[in-house]
Amino acid sequence: MRASALANGHHGEILQGVFRGSDEHLHRGLVTLPFGSRYSIAVAEPVAGGEVVLQPDHKTKSREAARLFLSQIGYSGPGMKLTVRSNIPEGFGLGSSTTDIIATVRAAAKFVGWNLKASTIFKLAVRAETASDGTMFSGKPRLVCQREGTVLERYKQKLPSFSLISVNAAPDAPVDTLVHPPARYTRDEIAEFDELRKLLRRSLHRGSLRDLGEVTTRSAMINQRRLPQPNFDALLELSRSAGAYGLQVAHSGRMIGILLDPRVDRRDKLVQHIQAELLQLNMFPEFHRSPHR
Repeated sequence: MRASALANGHHGEILQGVFRGSDEHLHRGLVTLPFGSRYSIAVAEPVAGGEVVLQPDHKTKSREAARLFLSQIGYSGPGMKLTVRSNIPEGFGLGSSTTDIIATVRAAAKFVGWNLKASTIFKLAVRAETASDGTMFSGKPRLVCQREGTVLERYKQKLPSFSLISVNAAPDAPVDTLVHPPARYTRDEIAEFDELRKLLRRSLHRGSLRDLGEVTTRSAMINQRRLPQPNFDALLELSRSAGAYGLQVAHSGRMIGILLDPRVDRRDKLVQHIQAELLQLNMFPEFHRSPHR
């Protein structure tokens, strides 16, 4: 028997901060921006003996998540080899470790014939890596508590379609998220997160890419005070002068996106202009479209 599974990555966050829950307490939370161009694939197959091994062996968080899952269900079957492959560079905010974990646990679950819920994967991922993205939930976006493994808010509508010009702001300076302590926010910033949460709801209800871009830009500006990105001000000015819908960042990485109308393509003069300006800043742009156009 052989089982395989795929998991999509993301392009950082639409919004990240602290938010008040129904319990009236503040919770760290985020909403991720799906990015189907990056993904991980895991394959599970039987091996002699009773052990579970994972390759490559440096993916320790994936191994721990698989161990936790199999222990949780009381697995005592034959040995299992899990092989993980990914096109996501590590340390730049594209969700490499979470995506590996999701693919690994999904493959292990298929191998043993277990029906695995996304909420269970989320809990396992948080236990394995301390903080996890919410990309195990497909379809409509969610505001998730990345250090608790819980969902703070489920949205009724999908994200509006968009095009994205993506750049790595510091390809020689990856971020180790576990080294950086969780951000501490001011009272004014916490109030702004509440405003942005409401604006995100309105964006989704109306299908407004302009409102979504305002959310991503303002969240990126708050994060710039915590994890500064090189050339951020220049990119923000370029986004505004080009008439883009907004700037979006990986809050614990180095990826920056410029949100554009979903109807443009890489041959449009606007896209070519923005890419030329990015090249002048020694950045290598990539053009993408959201998968649900």
